Amino acid sequence: MKTVMPFDLQGGAEFVKYVVLIVGVVVMFDANAMAQEEAAVGSVNAPDAAAEPTSVEAPSADAQPEDEKKSVYYKKVQGWLWIEGFLGPSAYDPDQFGSLSVSGVPNAPRLSGPEYGFSVLLGLGGFAIGATYRQANYSQYKLMKFGVDMQGVFRFVPYVHPMVRAVIAYARTFDGNPYGLDNTESDGVVFTGGFGVRIPIIRWMSFAATFDWSFVGLSLRGDNPNDGSRFKSWIGGQQFGATFALTFHFIGVRKN
Repeated sequence: MKTVMPFDLQGGAEFVKYVVLIVGVVVMFDANAMAQEEAAVGSVNAPDAAAEPTSVEAPSADAQPEDEKKSVYYKKVQGWLWIEGFLGPSAYDPDQFGSLSVSGVPNAPRLSGPEYGFSVLLGLGGFAIGATYRQANYSQYKLMKFGVDMQGVFRFVPYVHPMVRAVIAYARTFDGNPYGLDNTESDGVVFTGGFGVRIPIIRWMSFAATFDWSFVGLSLRGDNPNDGSRFKSWIGGQQFGATFALTFHFIGVRKN
């Protein structure tokens, strides 16, 4: 009578032999890998007696300016020639410091309007000076200013340079006048002071934003529209403005 076993003893012995063989191969490869890793670590940590000591050279003096040019503190406006165009809102009160005493002529109203213009400047490090032209367009007339623009830029502050502005210019009104007089001639002088920031964009371009206050003194000559009498008088006014400028820098701009 043949006895039936729950599994084949011969097949089970073959299965156990394969399992032992696979485990042995895995253990052998694992031991070999650990030995190679220990040998590599030892070769890295072990000092090479035959190797000559490596001398560490101090950075040369020539490398220091290059590092300085790459630092954030070197991002500053440069260039000998600055060409600037600007635009912004303004408000003008022609007789802020005294009204015109003319019979039948009302005081000049305070008006608001855009102001725009351009400047051509000579850049001298943190100081720039040159010629400027500005024109403000109001509903009843236009105010023109032409003169000298001076800017001081604190370039030691990286990325955003604080700046101040001063302008001394000739001023006149045209295409109308503040008082609505006949045959009017109006010209004088303007003094402007302002402060703001100048932001380098790329090495030959920067953006500036300033808030300006101006004293405008005008000599007004004209005919009274009521009786035709001729008169001459000085008026003193003030103007507020916000200037947003885009400046291009040429000649002597950093190349790196």
